Amino acid sequence: MRSERGLDRLLAFSDAVVAIALTLLVLPLVEVVSGAGDADSVLDLVADDGDAFLSFAISFLVIWVLWGNHHAMMEHFSSYDGVVVGLHFVWLLTIVLLPFTTQLLDAPDGGIDGAAPTYVATLLVSIGALVALGTWGRRHPGLLRDGDETAAWTAAPTGLATVALLLLALVVTIAVPAVGVLALFLLFLTGPLERLLASRRRRRSVAG
Repeated sequence: MRSERGLDRLLAFSDAVVAIALTLLVLPLVEVVSGAGDADSVLDLVADDGDAFLSFAISFLVIWVLWGNHHAMMEHFSSYDGVVVGLHFVWLLTIVLLPFTTQLLDAPDGGIDGAAPTYVATLLVSIGALVALGTWGRRHPGLLRDGDETAAWTAAPTGLATVALLLLALVVTIAVPAVGVLALFLLFLTGPLERLLASRRRRRSVAG
């Protein structure tokens, strides 16, 4: 039996996993402090290991945004099924991998080959799982709450533009390794691409 309590437990479990992943992000910074031999101040420490602090900040922000999108979407769900549970665990897998992929980017001697594609691929799967989860909910309204807010959410962009741009970013990181995670700046095109896709959908709707 699918109950609202069961959904609450699933979401509570997901929140706990996200919290643990956020905590794991800071562990490399603890190692930076323990190995800070010549640093006389916090500013010196940050200057000497700026890449580690930057990677922490970026990955913290990434997990924050991913959790925020997940939280906002799940506000519209009132029930769940096996697909919802499965997509949750795919998403959680990417969340727990983010501290590891962040460390790959911070590896000494210029990093590890393939680190940037691995990081981008993790984001691609993560956001892909959220998009699939939202799409599943839209196609199975029995899983959703009733109300105007949920109706507005079902009519909003699905996130396919973000998935497409992440896929392009992954191709760029593989084809031009020197670009690295800077390829993620392609995500700034999400808004224009979403508007273009929405315009095409409206034209098809009018034509139909």
